[in-house]
Amino acid sequence: MSERNELANLARYAAKMFKLMSSLRGRHGIDFDEVLIFFALGRLNFDHIPGNLMFVKPANIVSLSDFMEIPRETLRRKLLRLEEKELVQRTSYGFVVKDLASWKRLAELSQLVEADA
Repeated sequence: MSERNELANLARYAAKMFKLMSSLRGRHGIDFDEVLIFFALGRLNFDHIPGNLMFVKPANIVSLSDFMEIPRETLRRKLLRLEEKELVQRTSYGFVVKDLASWKRLAELSQLVEADA
């Protein structure tokens, strides 16, 4: 595949990703930073162990802040806003994705982009 075609394909997926992020942003009244935090939280939440078993691991503010390299206070404020919008849920061990359908759509699209890269 030529570089020009590859760039065109990546641009199409970027447009789809942007459209999906904008849709999530508009539907829930959140900003792009909050969409990215929501996506990153799921990355830290969902893990697997040998034997194809999956489990949910709550992420605390420190681990998410380290992962995203953003200030803890900013992250805390935005997580509380995501909690108000019912996208995430706070537990005694940290935060977890609550709206699995929205998170799954973001993850599936990013997986398509990665497969074509």
